[in-house]
This record gives sequence, C-alpha cells and structure tokens, in this order.
Amino acid sequence: MVAQAVTPSTTLRLFPRQMRFVKSAAPFPSYIGGIGSGKSFAGGAKVIARLGRKELGMIAAPTYQMLRDSTLRGFTGQLDDLGIPYTHQKSENVIVFPNGHEILCRSLDDPSKVRGPNLDYCWVDEAGYITGEAWAVVKGRVRVGVAPQAWTTSTPKGRNFLWEEWERDATGNEFDPVRPLFRVRTEENPELPAGFAASLGYTDIFAAQELGGEFVAFEGLVYPGFTRDKVQRVDTTGWGTVLGLDLGTRNPTALLVVRYAGDRRHYEAEHYERGMSSDSITDLALSAVARYQPEYIVVDPSAAGLIKSLTERHIRVRKANNDVKVGIATLTSAIPDLTVDPSCVNMIQEFESYRYPDGTRGNSDSPVKENDHLADCARYVEMELSAPKKRWGLA
Repeated sequence: MVAQAVTPSTTLRLFPRQMRFVKSAAPFPSYIGGIGSGKSFAGGAKVIARLGRKELGMIAAPTYQMLRDSTLRGFTGQLDDLGIPYTHQKSENVIVFPNGHEILCRSLDDPSKVRGPNLDYCWVDEAGYITGEAWAVVKGRVRVGVAPQAWTTSTPKGRNFLWEEWERDATGNEFDPVRPLFRVRTEENPELPAGFAASLGYTDIFAAQELGGEFVAFEGLVYPGFTRDKVQRVDTTGWGTVLGLDLGTRNPTALLVVRYAGDRRHYEAEHYERGMSSDSITDLALSAVARYQPEYIVVDPSAAGLIKSLTERHIRVRKANNDVKVGIATLTSAIPDLTVDPSCVNMIQEFESYRYPDGTRGNSDSPVKENDHLADCARYVEMELSAPKKRWGLA
C-alpha cells in the first residue's frame, strides 16, 4: 500500500499525558492505560516523531493478527491522516519511507524470530499479552543510533513483567529517569463518547485494571491450576477438532479452536472481537469451519438465530450445555492435560483473571461475569467432549 501525499495535511491531536509520553526521552517509557485511553495512538505518534531521521525501527504486537488488525491499521491510518508518504512492503512486512527510514513489523508469539536486527527503537503494542522473555529479547535488539529507545503500550494484565519492571522495581510514575510509567485512565481520553466507561459495566477490581490502568492481583481464580508452563506449541497432527463459539453484543464474540486426543486438549487458535454484527458472526463461524474442518461447533445456547442459520447450511452444530457450575468442574478436571498455543493471548489472560467475587467462592459458586468469553467457549467444548458417548440401537 502506498500513500501518495507528500506533505502533512493535518496534525495529531494529543492530550497532555499522551504528549508527555511521546516527548519522553527515557530509555524505556511505558503507556499503561484503560480500554480506549489512546494507548496505540500514542505509541504510533511516538514512532512518527522519529521519522525525520533515517533509522531502523520495529513495531511489534503479541500475535500477527493483533499486529495486522489493530496496531498497523491504526498506525497507517495516522500516516495517511498526516499525508506522510510510505510504502508497506507486505511480502516482507516492512514499512519504508522516502528518506530511507524503515520499520520492521513483527509478532512476538515466537520471540526467537526477532533476535536478528540491530534497532534504533521498538514499540511493543499490547505488551501485557507478551512474555517477559519476549520483552527481554526486544530490549536486547535496541542498541544503535543516537537515541535508542524501546517503549510499550498496553492495558495491564495482572501483575506480570510490566508490573515488575515499571512499578515494583521502578518508581511507578512518569518521572522515573529510566522506566517512566504513564498511567492513563479511560476517562482521560477526550475523544471517547460520553459515558463510554460506564457503559461497559465493569466493576471493582476488574474496572481498576480495564478502566483505571491499575496492576491488580486477582484472587479467588476460577482455574488456579492453569500455569504459564502450559503455554506451548504442540503438533496436533491426527488429533480431533471441535470449535466453541460464545456470542457477544456489548461484550466480545469469542471463538476457540480445540484439538483433542484422548484426555489431551490443546487450544490452538482463538478469535476475539467486539462489535460484531449477526452476519459477521455467521461469516466467522463458516470461515472457521472451512479452515479447521471440525467434527462440530458448540454454540452459546442463547444464539438461536445463529444455530438455525448454521444448521440450514448443513454445519454440524451442538447447542452448548450452559450449566456453569458443572462446566467449571469439568474444565478444571481437564486442565492437567491441557496446553494453550502462545497465540491464544486472550484465552491465557482469561485463565489468569476469571475469578469469584471478593476473592472467594460464595454460596452461589458463581464467578464474576467478566472476562470469561473464551473461558465459556472452553467450558462448552469440554462439556461436550466429556459427555457420555451416544449409543444407537438396542443394547
């Protein structure tokens, strides 16, 4: 894709904390904010501020899909709005500018693939989803030029390496000389519609994380047996395949690809997207069935219209058993034999934050209905895989 404009036609509008982040010359600044707090916009603006020099930079995201659909879409939109000429060489995934400035565009689900280049700078978007190892590799590549710098933008995701590096082991504020932390609440972004944060319906500790940009420690996890050593690539050749689909309106729609062999489970791929129309959800299901060739797809039982539509298209559909209490117990029993592909960043994050109220199981045993969309998919599939096999005919 080539943008033809050669002179800026407008300027980027930044609110004060964004501007301070963009201007920071510290080695490792981080913009940690709530949903819609302008994280990616600020990260892209910081790249744009460096385009006057011939440099080699990198824009990175946890997965290729996140890089393509979110980070790069937003960044190239900024370039287009400013009328900055560039060429996106998609075969090599490199953005090139007329003055020789180049930007490598990479995913970090396999950090070994970014060990080669010597970089002037790197921006990691949605860094809360990557591993500490991936961040260490990125920092090690930024080591040339007049002002080497690596920065992150993210919503916090529990107390992971972001918390350790920018809050536990630093000052936790934007005046730190090495690792300044620019914490931005959702409501600080003047570009959001009035009442946006309240419309999401988030509460207590989850609201502190998702809207306040706070690093929180989730207690009373629904699936405490899940640990990061289960995040790994697995060769699933010859395994069976089932899809799980949970529909969202205000919440995201989630689709999970589950491979299985005996008691083994591997979550191989995910789709997680807000604001999908009924037609786009149907298209998603049809595309996933065509790509992964599952034995069947287990669908949120409330999605009567979708179930009917898929059935009419001769897709094997099963209405999910939505007994939450039994489903959680069933999925819990499967976790010892479970692995999750590193690309399933939202599934991993839900395992690490889906919780009971007040950190303990109450009398109802009902978890907080937040951050559970892929977890619901996993529960739907596990209930089907663990159900007694149907027997036909007379015994």
